[in-house]
Amino acid sequence: MLKIYQTQSAPTMTSREIAELTGKAHKEVTRDIENTLAQAEIDARIFAHTYKDTQNRQQREYRLPKRECDLVVSGYSVKYRLAIIDRWQELEAKQQAPQFNIPQTLPEALRLAADLADQLAIAAPKVAVYELLADRKGDVSTTIVAKELGTTAIKLNRFLRDNGVKWLNADLPKAGYESWFNVVADVKNGHEFTQCLVTPDGQIGISKLWGEK
Repeated sequence: MLKIYQTQSAPTMTSREIAELTGKAHKEVTRDIENTLAQAEIDARIFAHTYKDTQNRQQREYRLPKRECDLVVSGYSVKYRLAIIDRWQELEAKQQAPQFNIPQTLPEALRLAADLADQLAIAAPKVAVYELLADRKGDVSTTIVAKELGTTAIKLNRFLRDNGVKWLNADLPKAGYESWFNVVADVKNGHEFTQCLVTPDGQIGISKLWGEK
């Protein structure tokens, strides 16, 4: 399975987050940061950033690496230090875990494939992204596939017939496309009918064909 990785910078904890975890006012935390770092002869300004508050005003916060954060909260109560330790474990676990995004729908896969093809200037990634959909379990109706592709079942069926996937006068697969569909029989209001469901392989194949039109 192709994994689209995202790079991450070293984790930091903001003064606002420290305030939330400890129940202290943010201005108290910023004061603690400035006083503690000054005593350690560390320039707090290198960790300063701005953000907009709920009234759209520019405000200052600090984003501390683990060492400086541990230094600041070392004088806090055991309860508060434990909350900070637990939060750092979460941040570090997230940092160590591989980060990747997998398309959840056919349109997302199409967009990601196009982006990768533009970035790498080759066609191979586009095919690889479609293969991500192979893990999709179960058959779905043409209506669902059409919705994912941003069209209607009528237009999608017409497209499949025009491209030789289905017979012109029947909702059945042509030779070579049997693995794309699962034809099932059902009874409704006393009348038997057949329905041509799209298999996971069919979802991949149709999305590729649709994306190339």
